[in-house]
Amino acid sequence: MNTFKKGRIGEEAAEKYLTEEGYSLVARNFKAHPGEIDLVMTSGCDLVFIEVKAWKNLSVMDLEQSIDWRKRHRILATSQVFMLQNQALCRGRTIRYDVIFVDGEGNITHIKDAFGE
Repeated sequence: MNTFKKGRIGEEAAEKYLTEEGYSLVARNFKAHPGEIDLVMTSGCDLVFIEVKAWKNLSVMDLEQSIDWRKRHRILATSQVFMLQNQALCRGRTIRYDVIFVDGEGNITHIKDAFGE
């Protein structure tokens, strides 16, 4: 299975999980310079930008390390474009950045506010 297909399967699993947790989908694979955001969802008053990592043979610790400062910067910059393009949707919402890890067996680890300082 190629990397694109694995990523798509991971994103579908993450979306299903989050929907079952009460989140609502706003956008899937939002692309803008300089990057892409896998899922944009709402949860209550939160607008949540979600990075999904789906790797078969790596631990959550390995996956956490795969989201370095460059990746964070691209996600943050891309989310700014999304918010500029969707100002009405963003009004009054708290912005959050989550990460979902999906392992080879479909187990999900959800890190809320992953970029929080």
